[in-house]
Amino acid sequence: MPLALRVVENPALQGLLLRLRDQGTPRHRFRELLELAGLLLAYEAAPRLPTRRRRVVTPLQAEATGLEPAGDRVVVVAVLRAALPMAMGVLRLLEDAELGLVAATRLEDRPRLPDGGFEVETPYWKTPRIRGRHLVIVDPMLATGSTLARITERLLAEEPSAVTVLNLIATRQGIERLEEALGDTDAALYTAAVDPVLDERGYIVPGLGDAGDRCFGEA
Repeated sequence: MPLALRVVENPALQGLLLRLRDQGTPRHRFRELLELAGLLLAYEAAPRLPTRRRRVVTPLQAEATGLEPAGDRVVVVAVLRAALPMAMGVLRLLEDAELGLVAATRLEDRPRLPDGGFEVETPYWKTPRIRGRHLVIVDPMLATGSTLARITERLLAEEPSAVTVLNLIATRQGIERLEEALGDTDAALYTAAVDPVLDERGYIVPGLGDAGDRCFGEA
């Protein structure tokens, strides 16, 4: 099953992306914008996520029913460090979802892989039960795809019902590598932009720089 790609062109999200790209955006504001971007991406992806029907009684003592997100059937996994503010935005919409945290680092001092990617280590891994639940992976940058592919392959072993990836900026190389890792999984990628260049260091251009460093300072 091919990866369903959705480039979200909503001006609200695109405006946030411009401010995130701006080198003059201060760190505290960068984090705030990432959180809001996570909320907007989750909103765009909501029709794909599990729902439930709920009944309420209004102040006029009349009944109203409708659909709402079934967050208890969703697991959100944030790729540290940079995805943490985005994941907090996602959880503002999916209030009942559980959160997993995965730390991943590209080993840039080692030779590149044949596909141009990097070796990746995952020194921290803590996720709730995933089997049979909708998995939402949050990672702001999809560059070579090495990190997200490695994490996705391991998460798929937990047998989620479906996978949705929320991302700010991707590249064609990263999308292809992610699609390869997902195989026949029912999966979709929601991103705000597909940038044209991946430089010799594996950074996206124009991109927005190192999102983790811009959030929290240099590691």
